[in-house]
Amino acid sequence: MYLLLSSLILSSFQKKLGSKNIKPGDEMRMAIQEGEKIGAKVVPIDREVQTTLKRSWGNVGLFSKIYLSSALLTSLIIKEEISPEKIEEMKSEDALKDIFTNLPSRFNEVKKVIIEERDIYLAQKIREASKTSKKLVAVVGAGHLAGILEAIQKDHEIAPLEEIPKMKLSEKLGILFLPLFILALFSYIFYAYGFQEGFQFVQSWVIVKGSLSALGAAIALAHPVSIILAFLAAPIGNFNPIIKPGWLAALCESYLRKPLVEDFENIAEDSEHWKGYWKNRVIRIFLVLLLPQVGSSLGTFIVTLEGFKKIFS
Repeated sequence: MYLLLSSLILSSFQKKLGSKNIKPGDEMRMAIQEGEKIGAKVVPIDREVQTTLKRSWGNVGLFSKIYLSSALLTSLIIKEEISPEKIEEMKSEDALKDIFTNLPSRFNEVKKVIIEERDIYLAQKIREASKTSKKLVAVVGAGHLAGILEAIQKDHEIAPLEEIPKMKLSEKLGILFLPLFILALFSYIFYAYGFQEGFQFVQSWVIVKGSLSALGAAIALAHPVSIILAFLAAPIGNFNPIIKPGWLAALCESYLRKPLVEDFENIAEDSEHWKGYWKNRVIRIFLVLLLPQVGSSLGTFIVTLEGFKKIFS
């Protein structure tokens, strides 16, 4: 879901930059059409976008993930008109160099995956296609041209560039830390203050987390069944890697209120105004995914803080 959300946001931003007569990927569609007209063999040479996104996300640290997420979400509300003159200016070699060299250092790993790795990947795919071709035309993005011209001079092993990064040990331990910490807090309150106090603390945990998670789903205008699922899943979400309130609510929402083709087509337009977030069924599913999770996390913080106050009072 998070990868799909990233893909949709990037697509939405790309559509906003294009004019009404130009859609993202038109140069690729035109290349395919022209190739089919003359009976040429059409070879897709780019890496799967999901692989690129997973490698980008897996190769950056926590703070870079936060910066990256904020940049993606901010792009949804940008309403900047780009003139044809500005687009032509951005296509120049000097402008492209400026764009890539002026990226903040926290995005170096993302730049490496999205730009530099794909330069090598595209160059190698072009080399491989040329072995069985008398004539070959490669259509690539302007930002990749310089890197491809450099990388195409020699063979490269690209299998490692298709591997998905495995979760680091620190990340695995981080996932285990919070549930173990909460269980330790529960156990201490039961042990130190007795069953009655412990039961009241568990009751607060269920009510506060469940209510805030359900409130998040309600703000997203989720289906009543999705709201109920968010409430029920929130108290146990910290202890189960699969049962998360936002995940269950979004899954239920996508089943009960299936998105239409027009919802996918109108994501860019609908994301430009707040009303569209609730009108568009695709975007609303993501709201149903995110808001219960935010509510549940807030509930965890509130109840845990109350537990500490009880211990240290």
